[in-house]
Amino acid sequence: MSQTSDETPGGQPADDERYTVVSTDSHVGPSVKEQLREYCDSKHLADFDRFVEEMEGHGLLSYRSSEAAKPGADESWSLGRSQAERFGKSAGIRNADQVGLRFLQRSYEHSLMPGLQDHSARIADMDKSGVAADVIFHGGLNGQSIPFSTTGLIAWGDSTYNPLEPAGVRIYNRWLADFVSSAPQRHAGIAHIPISDPEACVREVEWAAAAGLKGINLPAPRGDFPMLNDPVWEPLWAACEDTGLSLNTHGGGGEHYPYQGQGALTMYMMETAWRTRRGLWVMILGGVFARHPRLKLVLTEQWLDWAPGVIDDMDGLYKSPASSAVRAALPEPPSEYFMRNCYIGASFMANWEAKFGIEHDLAFNIMWGDDYPHAEGTWPHTRQAMRSTFHDIEPTHIRQLIGGTAIDVYGFDRTELEKIAARIGPTASELSTPYSPPEDEVVGLYAFRTGPGIFI
Repeated sequence: MSQTSDETPGGQPADDERYTVVSTDSHVGPSVKEQLREYCDSKHLADFDRFVEEMEGHGLLSYRSSEAAKPGADESWSLGRSQAERFGKSAGIRNADQVGLRFLQRSYEHSLMPGLQDHSARIADMDKSGVAADVIFHGGLNGQSIPFSTTGLIAWGDSTYNPLEPAGVRIYNRWLADFVSSAPQRHAGIAHIPISDPEACVREVEWAAAAGLKGINLPAPRGDFPMLNDPVWEPLWAACEDTGLSLNTHGGGGEHYPYQGQGALTMYMMETAWRTRRGLWVMILGGVFARHPRLKLVLTEQWLDWAPGVIDDMDGLYKSPASSAVRAALPEPPSEYFMRNCYIGASFMANWEAKFGIEHDLAFNIMWGDDYPHAEGTWPHTRQAMRSTFHDIEPTHIRQLIGGTAIDVYGFDRTELEKIAARIGPTASELSTPYSPPEDEVVGLYAFRTGPGIFI
């Protein structure tokens, strides 16, 4: 918390004291044609332009309907059902035909946010939200892809481009490094790696660390690259450990089963968070953290209620008479590696989740995020969402959940962030005031959940 005044007796903060807020889940979507092309090596320009042409031929890279009406003052866009579904496809929203029109409409509006591409606009939005620093992933739901890459959060690609994946990843990472350099104390940029080439991954980690980026985007396990306990990844783990870059697996990745027909969207949603978690037990039980004790793995855009059960299951299997080989490779139970090496980016954390994490001794392993500017996130009601989540949480825990752990995981300068928070952070009085959105207000799908489950 920013030290603008002394705490009151008993450890309670003064009303005007400000919290230092770090969002561990935010997004950018640089324009492929207008922002990324200048970072492309000349030897790849012909391939780059061909990639752009093919993307546009598939209806990707952007969606601007000439039929969409733009009213004046509120600057919101109105889409018909067919327009909304075309936008959903271009943005990578699965089963868009089964997604509610209001969510597609909100997603379209948020895909136009200037802060996805313009640094000054982003900082203004962060200040408005009270967010001192953010962790930045690719994926703006605005149709923009990482060139040549099939590993983006909103993945599009073709095997034709696989040999160029390292070049495309470097294009994006170079742009991102320049983007965050405008205010390096306020951003932790998450670099992408060319997952199809393990040796190139190591080189990219070393470059990213030298360029000031703070972590790498580790794709959730898929069948098109070796499992995360494969020895081929040992040099990558060593490079991340040596540089201090965290491993970050964002929600929505992994092996997608191609559900079709009635209920396909709901079936997809049932599995979307689970697929992302696979790497956790693969890396723990595969001994990755035993061999690399300084590695940090963050699972971002997750709920919390699954974690204690998974920890118990891993410990139970570890102690099983059939697991002697696992015990021989792991000096400690899996729970110890989880507590020491693993973190959950609990984006749009609900009030019950904050309490659940505290009750299960996970307060130092969970981190808040706003998912800026995605439609399911908290923007533009981020300050209200923080009130909803933290109004009755002990200040000591608020400090840890809302920024303290993230500062340590991503290597932020705590003193510098406290100076920023003294200017824009939410006050103790503000966050102690409960908030519930009016029934007729359109807010992020997950920002104000009141119970277990995705939408409750």
